Amino acid sequence: MRKTFKLLALVVLLTFMVSVVFSGCASKQVNSPSDKKDTGDKKEIQQKDAQQKDTQQVIKIAFLNPLSGHNADAGQQDLNAAKLAVKHINDAGGIKALGGAKVELVVSDTTSDPTQAQSVAERTFSSNKVVGAVGTGISALTLPILPVAEKHQIPIITNSISNDITKQGYKYVFEPVPKGSMFGETQVAFLTALNTDFNLGIKKVAVVYENSAYGVSTAKGVKGIAEKAGLEVVLDQSYPQGFTDASSLVTALKRSGAQAVFPVAYTTDAKLIINTMKSMNYNPLIIGGGAGFLWPAMGKELGENINGLVSVASWNWDSKNISQNPELLKITEDYEKEFGEFMTEHAGPTYVAVMLLKEAMEKTASTDPKKIRDTLAEIEITSGPASLMQPGKLKFDSTGWNQHVRPVMIQWQNNKPRTVFPLEDASSKIMVPNK
Repeated sequence: MRKTFKLLALVVLLTFMVSVVFSGCASKQVNSPSDKKDTGDKKEIQQKDAQQKDTQQVIKIAFLNPLSGHNADAGQQDLNAAKLAVKHINDAGGIKALGGAKVELVVSDTTSDPTQAQSVAERTFSSNKVVGAVGTGISALTLPILPVAEKHQIPIITNSISNDITKQGYKYVFEPVPKGSMFGETQVAFLTALNTDFNLGIKKVAVVYENSAYGVSTAKGVKGIAEKAGLEVVLDQSYPQGFTDASSLVTALKRSGAQAVFPVAYTTDAKLIINTMKSMNYNPLIIGGGAGFLWPAMGKELGENINGLVSVASWNWDSKNISQNPELLKITEDYEKEFGEFMTEHAGPTYVAVMLLKEAMEKTASTDPKKIRDTLAEIEITSGPASLMQPGKLKFDSTGWNQHVRPVMIQWQNNKPRTVFPLEDASSKIMVPNK
């Protein structure tokens, strides 16, 4: 009886084990057709995600400008404009020809030292895969960077105005702004118009400028054109960049009998010269050489006294091609809303530089710097954000200079620089200076 019970228990145990084994096998069966579909869908989604990540690559543009030292204010204006351009590109869907790739800046502080600028450019190009570069807005810093860009075959678009930028045979530099020598032509033409229209009777002029590539090239143009126009240049004098005492310079100006002064200076030096003139009771007609005479810091420094001051400019926020075009006007409005000040002479061309690289990538559907360079050499702009440069069209000549561009004259009115000359670019009428 006991044996029978043991045998029965063994049978029950074996039966249980067999059922467990079979149920385990059942759990490892091949997926049903619906399971296969789910797995396939997941793989397809993963593949699509991977493809999307590949097409939406990040495209890097080198930004080279002084963010420290005495040129930092210019560099910050350039950086603001470059950031706005990148924002506009990315918000509009990125580089569409490259699957909506987003643009990113590689920001490099060149400092305000030309030697440092060259080494910073070398490090930037060696350490980053960039499609192109923008910068600088300071000729003395740009010139030593050009051979570095040429060596690495990186197209660089600069808003520096030195005549030497495109004179050295480099193939990878592009200059959408006017040349420094053209500033003098515009300043003298403006003074001639004032003498004719308002009988100012100005015959004696002086040219003072910082001893830099920007200052020398601009002053040389002013002096030559002034003499050809029959004006007597009674003083032609440079001063050290960043000087702290302008009394000897202003004393020389007073003794010369100059009725009009063409000063070439950045913000700090421009403020020093004007304030010293006021303190020494010397009030000639001042026709600034751009840069510091156009920037918000000058308006804040002089307050209401800024109104009436005139200067030449490589670009201005309200020239006719902008003020009459809602698309372009919105760019300047976006800048002012974003940064709390009007879009400056430095900012406008930097925005254009980023947009030119964008247009070149759209046309080539490539991130190859050589192809982008070749496209820039042939590109012609007549509309869109890159047409922000006056007179609203852009094409580079064989040296890389924008053959359509020309300087404008601005006059501070209601605490903003307004374009007043030449007439084809003017958005405001001239307030008679010193009247």
